[in-house]
Amino acid sequence: MSKLAAALALIGLPAFAQIHAITNARIVPVTSAPIEKGTVLIQDGKIAAVGARVPIPAGANRIDATGLAVYPGWVNAYTSLGLTEIASVRGSVDTTELGPFNPQAQAWIAVNPHSEHVQTARANGVTTALVVPAGGRISGTASAVNLFGDYPNEMALATQAGVVIQIPSRNRRSRRGAGAATPDQAGEDREDRIAEDLAKLKQYLGEAKAYSDMRLRQKESGGAPAPDIALEAMLPLMRGERPMICPADHFRDIRACADLAAEFSLKLIVTGGADAWKVAGYLKQKDIPVIYTEVTSLPRAPEDPYDAPFATPAALRKAGVRFAIATGGAGDARNLPYHAALASAYDLEREDALKAITLWPAQLLGIADRVGSIEPGKLANLLVCRGDPLDLRAEIRYVFIHGKPVPLDSRNTELYDRFRR
Repeated sequence: MSKLAAALALIGLPAFAQIHAITNARIVPVTSAPIEKGTVLIQDGKIAAVGARVPIPAGANRIDATGLAVYPGWVNAYTSLGLTEIASVRGSVDTTELGPFNPQAQAWIAVNPHSEHVQTARANGVTTALVVPAGGRISGTASAVNLFGDYPNEMALATQAGVVIQIPSRNRRSRRGAGAATPDQAGEDREDRIAEDLAKLKQYLGEAKAYSDMRLRQKESGGAPAPDIALEAMLPLMRGERPMICPADHFRDIRACADLAAEFSLKLIVTGGADAWKVAGYLKQKDIPVIYTEVTSLPRAPEDPYDAPFATPAALRKAGVRFAIATGGAGDARNLPYHAALASAYDLEREDALKAITLWPAQLLGIADRVGSIEPGKLANLLVCRGDPLDLRAEIRYVFIHGKPVPLDSRNTELYDRFRR
């Protein structure tokens, strides 16, 4: 018997049921008020209906969720899930391509569906993640994936969610668990090297802009010479269809990302954002969203408040900045709800903390029509739990991804069962 079939047998779900009805549950849609006792109907991988009175088709698999609550699956909007297994073992890290400019490298292709980190994250309710390449100046294309499937193409949700651009910086420190980024030159020629790298990056973006204009003219005239694969991957970015995803922690780097995006008329999402609280007004003015990954980090500067990392989400919310909370790496991805809980303990409203790991990241990544809330027509990416899922003591009973119940076993549960006696 396969592990999936065994897991389904253990939780009492038929392996091939197409219709599931989660009944008598407290339902938290996120986009509307909770339903204290209702039903979520899952059919053909999607949410068919949700409400207090939902007709249940004959033959549907009923799950009595009395005493349980249903939430949308967590969306971890910046990770190296499936790309990094053991950071210290080079052969298990597939985040970085050779050379400075690799927009054609799509992260989803390199995802390992059988990663222990993937299994552990989804067992704690993380159903969707943005997997992000690293290294070089243009690292590649980030991809949104569902955390269930035997092959990467079965997991892919948005193969081209944004292009990752690493600006040259004198302020960057290594990113925890996100793979090896190319370090900036140190020594006497550091400033010259940074200026040279920035000039090369701008030159490449200028070439991409010219290529985009040329392709539009070719389309109008009917000509179609052989495309440049790398510059072709830049087209969605240059045409405003996808954002530039720019890792930046120092407030000067955040402004530098904004300046670069403005110079080439690019959409921008800042990730990391340790100093975002220092420039929250600026981010609001420029309407620049932040995928914040530093909730559990230490303050960057000795003069910063001790609670700056915890309180930044509340500061961004107060300033009106669009944001999401993410973990940044792979090993910590399962702890996403606890990052949100920590932000909630430091003045972020609990409802906003929930949205910061469900609806808001889905909106920033352009996948809110499919995931991020419990609404008819969306993919049935759900978690069913006893207790508050932002609390360590909560118990995840079921996880559905694309309407399929997924096994909740992982290396963590295996080791627990092995050594609990």
